[in-house]
Amino acid sequence: MLHLHYRLELTEAAEADPAGFWTWAAEREKWFYEGLDTVLATSWHLRTVGTHVHALEHLVTFADEAAWGTYRRQVSARSKDTAWEKRRTEQTHWWRLAEAALLNDPPVAMGLHRAPPPR
Repeated sequence: MLHLHYRLELTEAAEADPAGFWTWAAEREKWFYEGLDTVLATSWHLRTVGTHVHALEHLVTFADEAAWGTYRRQVSARSKDTAWEKRRTEQTHWWRLAEAALLNDPPVAMGLHRAPPPR
C-alpha cells in the first residue's frame, strides 16, 4: 500500500472558529474524494504532543503507485474546472501545507489492530 501523508497547520481562522472549520473539513472530504475511486481510505489525526502540536495529519491510501498516478491525473483534470479549483483552494483559509510525503507499507505484514472496548 502507498500512503500520501500531509501535515497541515491550522490557520488563525480555523483556530478562531473550530466549529466552522470542522464542519467545512467534513464537507470538503466528501466533496473532494467523491469519484476518486483509487483512494482506498483516508484518515485524519490531530497532533497533540511533540513539534507542530495541534497540526492536522492526513493520510490518503492507495493500492500502489499506479493508483496514486491515476489519482494525480484525476485531480489535475478537475483543477482545470475553475469552479472546482476555486473551491479546492479555499482550503488556504483554513490550513497551510507544512509537509507532504509518500509512505509505503513494509514488505512484511506488520501492525496491530484491535477494536476499542465497548463503552
